[in-house]
Amino acid sequence: MANMLGKYLGGIGGIAFTFASFIACGSQMYKVSVHEDIDTTKTETASPHSNDKTSTLYGIHAAKGWNGVHIPFKFGKDMTQQQKVHLMAAIQRWEWAVGKKLFAFDGDHAGVTGDSFKDLYSSLQDNVNGHYLDNNWSKTGKPDSVLATTIWNNGFDASIIAKADIRFNTQNYLIGDSMTLKAKDNKDVVDMQSLALHELGHLLGLTHVSEDVDTLSIMNPALFIGEGLATRELSRGDIERIQTVYGCEGKACDIDALLKEQETADWEKLTLTAQAWIETKAQESPKLQLN
Repeated sequence: MANMLGKYLGGIGGIAFTFASFIACGSQMYKVSVHEDIDTTKTETASPHSNDKTSTLYGIHAAKGWNGVHIPFKFGKDMTQQQKVHLMAAIQRWEWAVGKKLFAFDGDHAGVTGDSFKDLYSSLQDNVNGHYLDNNWSKTGKPDSVLATTIWNNGFDASIIAKADIRFNTQNYLIGDSMTLKAKDNKDVVDMQSLALHELGHLLGLTHVSEDVDTLSIMNPALFIGEGLATRELSRGDIERIQTVYGCEGKACDIDALLKEQETADWEKLTLTAQAWIETKAQESPKLQLN
């Protein structure tokens, strides 16, 4: 137990503010650092303003995002249906925040898993934006405590993303729906939808946001994990930052209305829509009806 607790940062400090943004079902609460899930040196070089808390580009490592959306993506072949559904639900949450389609589902990456790659960055050598499970996490060179990591190549300038992968640490964690998963084999439960929201933020061009700037940001460099724990909401700042990169369409341009909808919508329908997206094998996500 001592070794397990040693992985976590923050204990339950500052827990009062979190009840607005995460679901808890009586579990113990551990706040895990995700600070090492990206190369911060790379983000600082590409976007010097990303760490300037007074700048409108604070928290953004690629101000022009992807050079053309929809962003094609594939799943590693060993990703479970539950993991896929909750990752796609996270995708739809970011699309909801801008009011437009950002991603294009391209199926499974046949025969390929995270363990197919010799190290962390070799997965960028193909032409696939992949989401992979790594059962041999040690070869990524990241600490065991890191839940997942997002890697990318920039385009012809540092403000554009050309290629990206997300690698999930399944050697040390159980990643899926934290409302139903139970810890076992000394592995703690991590909510896939919550984790994917954070990592997809990186993939879309966002970097970490300090809690003293935006306490409820999904891009805070720490995440609550455990059975029954999930952080599945975007803060006002998250929405403002993602709209700085991709703009907005329709009702998404009214951020006050979006935040109200986030409080009142039936978000169970999000996973149902994600399930339908997988089953129909459509490229674009189905229309999201939350009420």
